[in-house]
Amino acid sequence: MALIIKKTSNTVIDTADFIASLVSDKIKNGKVLLVLPGGSSIEVGVKVFEILSTQDLHNLTVMLTDERYGKVGHPDSNFFQLEEKGFNPGNSRTIPVLTGGDMESETKRFGENLKNELEKADYKIGLFGIGADGHTAGMLPGSGAVTSEDYAIGYNTKTFSRITMTAKAIEKLDEAVVYAVGEEKRPVIESLKENIDIIKQPAQILKKVPLLTIFTDYMNNMNN
Repeated sequence: MALIIKKTSNTVIDTADFIASLVSDKIKNGKVLLVLPGGSSIEVGVKVFEILSTQDLHNLTVMLTDERYGKVGHPDSNFFQLEEKGFNPGNSRTIPVLTGGDMESETKRFGENLKNELEKADYKIGLFGIGADGHTAGMLPGSGAVTSEDYAIGYNTKTFSRITMTAKAIEKLDEAVVYAVGEEKRPVIESLKENIDIIKQPAQILKKVPLLTIFTDYMNNMNN
């Protein structure tokens, strides 16, 4: 695993530029899968496609890392919030999680789609946020998403019913990019240099991706 940490004062733009450049390069030579998160990273995902707006993206497939279950277009949906912020995927192939089914069927469909796209793509890229509690995607500490042998899992939490890719699916990526800003993220970024049980800190799974780049407004001693 190669880990690079980049401190930047323009974190959203610099993260988006990095991913857009990566996508632009990789789609020249084959099919690319890009998975996007919700939450604080939505702005980055939207910006990526603003940068790529003039390019032919027919070789790109876009999926979510996770979704909040509910009716299609419900206001807490990650996909809805992406669209609300101006997400325009151009002529890329976009596969939403929610299609109107019950949670079990939506989770199964998402897992099957994710497995298929991970197997078909020539290069797989993931954008992730990291929570102050160490979660990433929809994988909360202590959740079954960390240990599941499936590619996706659905489960209920105190805030949302979540459908998320699992640690097993994340390990299939070729490259991961993390957007993590704010004082509250400093301890979890710092702790990534330690070997912590992923059940306690799911973000540790990102270190199993061959290439990991973290964009932050905080620099610690984990550089390069």
